[in-house]
Amino acid sequence: MLKYNIDFEIMGLLIMIVVGYHFHVNYAVRTRSDKAFAKLVWLIIGAQLLDMITAITFSFQDPKLNTINMILTIGYYLCAFATAVAFERYVTTYVFAEKQPRTLFNTLGKGISIAYAIHCLINPITHWAFYFEPDGTYVHGPLYILGYVLPAMYAMEALYYIIRYHKRFAKKQWISSVAFVGAVFGAMILQLLVLTDVYLTFGLVPVALLMILFSLETPDYRKLMKTMDELEQARQVAMQANRVKSDFLANMSHEIRTPINAILGFDEMILRESKEEAIRSYGMNIKSSGHTLLSLVNDILDLSKIEAGKMEIVNAEYDVACMLSDLLKMISPRATDKGLKLSWEIDEAIPSRLLGDEVRVAQVLTNLMTNAVKYTLRGEVTLRVKLQKTEGDQATLLFEVQDTGMGIKEEDRDKLFSEFGRIEDAKNHKIEGTGLGLPISQKCLRLMGSELLFESVYRVGSRFHFELTQGIADATPIGDFDRAREGAIVNEAVFHEDFIAPDARILAVDDIEMNLKVFRGLLKASKIMIDVAGSGELAIEKIKKRHYDCIFMDHQMPVMDGIETLQKLQKESPESIKDTPVIALTANAIAGAREQYLQKGFADYLAKPINGWELSALLHKWLPQEKLLPVPEREEEIMEFFPDEESAQIAQADAIFENLKQSGFDVEAGLGFAMQDQSLYFELLKDFAQERATIAKELEDSYSFKDWKNYRIKAHALKSAAKTIGAMAFSEAARELEQAAADLNEDLIKANHEGFLEEYEETSVRIREAFR
Repeated sequence: MLKYNIDFEIMGLLIMIVVGYHFHVNYAVRTRSDKAFAKLVWLIIGAQLLDMITAITFSFQDPKLNTINMILTIGYYLCAFATAVAFERYVTTYVFAEKQPRTLFNTLGKGISIAYAIHCLINPITHWAFYFEPDGTYVHGPLYILGYVLPAMYAMEALYYIIRYHKRFAKKQWISSVAFVGAVFGAMILQLLVLTDVYLTFGLVPVALLMILFSLETPDYRKLMKTMDELEQARQVAMQANRVKSDFLANMSHEIRTPINAILGFDEMILRESKEEAIRSYGMNIKSSGHTLLSLVNDILDLSKIEAGKMEIVNAEYDVACMLSDLLKMISPRATDKGLKLSWEIDEAIPSRLLGDEVRVAQVLTNLMTNAVKYTLRGEVTLRVKLQKTEGDQATLLFEVQDTGMGIKEEDRDKLFSEFGRIEDAKNHKIEGTGLGLPISQKCLRLMGSELLFESVYRVGSRFHFELTQGIADATPIGDFDRAREGAIVNEAVFHEDFIAPDARILAVDDIEMNLKVFRGLLKASKIMIDVAGSGELAIEKIKKRHYDCIFMDHQMPVMDGIETLQKLQKESPESIKDTPVIALTANAIAGAREQYLQKGFADYLAKPINGWELSALLHKWLPQEKLLPVPEREEEIMEFFPDEESAQIAQADAIFENLKQSGFDVEAGLGFAMQDQSLYFELLKDFAQERATIAKELEDSYSFKDWKNYRIKAHALKSAAKTIGAMAFSEAARELEQAAADLNEDLIKANHEGFLEEYEETSVRIREAFR
C-alpha cells in the first residue's frame, strides 16, 4: 500500500491524456496561443508523471533509491515551476497581439527562473529544498516553500493580466481563467497545510485546464480568434499600403511644389520690374492663381490634415474683396470655357477686413465653385455672400454657391461627404476629380465652428451654403464689390528689398538650378554676395573653405539630402558652422515641419515657394545686424541683375541667337521659358554648360553603382534644364533615360548611357561656341 495517496494524480493524468488528444486532433498548432497551450499540456503531463513515479518510489523507503529519487524530484520541481511560467505565457498570448512587452517583473522573472533552476540543480549538495535520510525517508529542506511561492508568483501575474485586461476575454473565458488560478491556489494551500499526504495540486490542475479547453479553446472561440488574426493581418497590410501612399504623396509634394516655386518666383520678379499696367495685371492673376493652387496642393498632400483631421486654423486679418476677387479670377476661365454665366451677389455691408483663416475660407469656396462649374452643363453659377448679423467685434456671414447643374439624387446624398467617394452617373463619369473636395470642406468648416449644408433637386440644380462667424478687423463696408476688386488689384503689395547687405555672404543649396535662380533673383537688389551649391557634397566643400553669414539648405536632394549634409558638417567640421545659422529650405511644408527641422539642428525653416517677405524677415533675423544697411533712395529702382561683364554678350544677342539656332537650339522656346529676358536666357545657357562636368560625374557614379534612383533624379533635372534652354533633342534623350531608370530597365540605360554623356558634352560645347 502506498504511503501517499495518488488517486487524484491518476485521475488528473487521465484527464490530461483526453485534453492533449482532443487538442492535437482538432487544432493545428499555428498561432502563439496554440503553441503556448500545447507547451502547457505537455508540462502538466510531465509534472504528473514525475509526481506519480516519485510517490511510488518514496513509498519503498529504500536507501538504494535515494539517488534516483533525488533526480526524479528535482525534475518534478523544475517541471512544476515551468508549468506556472507556461500558464502565465499562455494568458499573455490573449492579452497582447505581439510579443509580451518588457516589464520590471519580466526582467526579474528571468533572473528568478535562472536562480531557481540553479537552486534545484545544486540541491543534492545544499539540501536546501529537500533531502533523503540514510533510511530513504524524504525530508523537506529549509527552502522547500520556494516550490510553492515561486509558481504562485507566476500564477498571480497571470491573474493580474486576466483581471486588468478582462475586456479582451469573453465572459465565460474570463470566468474559466480566474477559476483555473483559483483551483490551483486552493489545491496548493490544501496540499501544503491540510492534506499533506494527498497529491492534490496536479490532480485539480487538469480539471481546471479542461474548463479552459472548452471555453477559451472551443471551436467558436478559435474561429473568432482566427478571424481576429486575419483582421489584424489585414490591418497591417492596410497600414503598410497607407505608409506607401504617404511616402508617395510626400515625394509628389516635393515634385509639385518645385515648379510652383519657379512660377511664383519669376512672377514676383515680373511684378517688381514691370511698369506696364497690363503686364502687372497678368502678373497679379498668375500670383493669385498660383497661391490658390499652392493652398490646394498643401491641403491634399498634407496627410496629417486629411487623414487625422489635424487641419490647423490660423486666424489673421484678410481683405474680403481680395479673397473673393482671387476666387472669381480663378473660376471665371473655367465657366467661360463651358459657356456658363458666372455671377455674384456680394453684400455691400460686409466689413472690408475680417479676422479668420483666409486660406481655409477660400479653400471651401474654391471647392464649391469648382464643383458647381464642373457639374453644370448649361446655365449659371452664382456666388452669394450676405452679412447676417454683427455682434460686437464679430460678423456672421452667409456664403452660398448655387448652380443649375444636374443636381443630386436622393440615394446619393449619403455619398456626398465620403472621402474619395464620387457620385457615379452616366452623365458625369467622365468628369475628373478625386472626391476629396467636399469632405475637406466639411472638415475645415467644422474646425471653424460651421457646417456645410445643401439642397438639391435632381436635374434642376444645387445650392450649397454655410454660415461663418469671423472677427472684424476693419468695420468699413466694402461697398460696391466690383470697385473694391479693382482697388485690391492695384494696391496689393509687391515685394521689394528693404535693405542692402554688400558685406554679407550667404550660401543657397538646392539640386534644382531653377530654384537657385529664383533665390538669387529675389535678392538681386540687396547686393548680398550669394554662393550656390547644387548638392550636399559641394555645399560641404564650400562651407569648409569659406565662412558664410547664413546658409539655406534644401532638404530633398539626391545622394546626400539636407539633413544628412548638416549632420555630416556637425560631426566632421563643427567649427565651420559654429556661428552660422543653417535654415531648412524645402517644399515639404506640412504641419509641424518647422519643429521637426529645429530638432534636426536647423536654426530656422523657410517653405517653398519662397515668399520674398518671409525671406527678407529671415535675413533680418539671422544676418549680423551691422551688415544690414538701409536702401539709398537713388538705388531703390536699380534693377541690374547680371554682372557687368555680360553686357557685351547681351549687346551681341542677335549673333548669339543665330549661332544657337544653327546648332539646333529652339531659341524661341528658351526665351519663352526665360520670360523673354535675354540676359536670363544667356545665364541659363552658361550655367547649363558650366555644370556639365559635375552633373556628368554624378550620372557616371550613379551608373557605376547601379543607383537608379539618383540616376533618375539627375536625368529628370537634365530633362527640365535642357528644355528650358531650348535643347529639345537632348531633353528628349534625358526623358527616355529617366523613364528607363524609373522602370529599372538596365538594358536600355546601358545601351544609351555613353551616347547620352557624349551628347551632353556636345550640347555644352555648342553653347560655349555660340558665345565666342
